[in-house]
Amino acid sequence: MGFPSPAADFAETTLSLDAMFIKRPHATYFMRAGQMHWRAGIMKDALLVVDSSLPALDGSIVVCALAGDYQVRRMRLYPSPHLEHLDTFEKATLTDDDDQIFGVVAYIVNDARSQEFDDIPVI
Repeated sequence: MGFPSPAADFAETTLSLDAMFIKRPHATYFMRAGQMHWRAGIMKDALLVVDSSLPALDGSIVVCALAGDYQVRRMRLYPSPHLEHLDTFEKATLTDDDDQIFGVVAYIVNDARSQEFDDIPVI
C-alpha cells in the first residue's frame, strides 16, 4: 500500500512528433525546400510539413503548382487574391483553377546544426 506520489499529478506523456505535426494524416505531406527563403525562416533542405486540408489565409506560406513545378509562395488576399514570391515579392495572380494551390505549410523544420538563422543578416 503506501502513500501516493506527490508528483503523480504532474506526470507527462511521451513526446510524439506525429501528434504535434500531423493533425490530418490523409492530407499531410512532407517536402524538402529546394532553396533558402531566409525571410520566411526556410533554410535549404528544410522539412516542410504541408497540410492540403487547411485553408490558405492572408500571409500563409503555401506550396503551389506554377509552370509545372512545385514552388513555395506567400498567399495574399488583399487587395485581390495573389501569390507573392518569398524573396522578390513578385506577384502572380491566381486563376480560377483550384489545383494551383497544393497545400499550406503548417510547420518548417530546419537543421540547426549547420545553419544559422538571423533576422538581421550581415551581408
